Amino acid sequence: MRTLHGVSRAGLKIASLGIAAILALAGCETTGGGTAPAGVGTLGGAAAGAGTSRLLFGDSTAGMLIGAAAGGLAGNMTLDRQAENRRAQEVEASRDASARRQLDFERQRALQDEEVRREIEERRLFEQWQRERNNT
Repeated sequence: MRTLHGVSRAGLKIASLGIAAILALAGCETTGGGTAPAGVGTLGGAAAGAGTSRLLFGDSTAGMLIGAAAGGLAGNMTLDRQAENRRAQEVEASRDASARRQLDFERQRALQDEEVRREIEERRLFEQWQRERNNT
């Protein structure tokens, strides 16, 4: 069995898998709740998958491609989908806030219209009262 500084090849493979998993989890945490730019998860996952496959399978091109594909898919399903969902939620929240502002504006306008109508009616009644008073 080959060793590198006293560590077997199997031990290196296990350690590299652990490091790749830790880096993937750290990537999830550092994106601020899924707000990474589009494609970061896919690219990061593909790079991690290709690197891990190279460590596991050596210089096998097919192994690296399969690892990159699997890692890219995993990155897309975690980070990129989270970012997409977060952006969709932000757009929906913005629409809701806009609709609330429009509704508040319409209510305020209706209140002002009612106030003006009431003032006009009071003025008309006052003028009618004055005419009746002056005619007597």
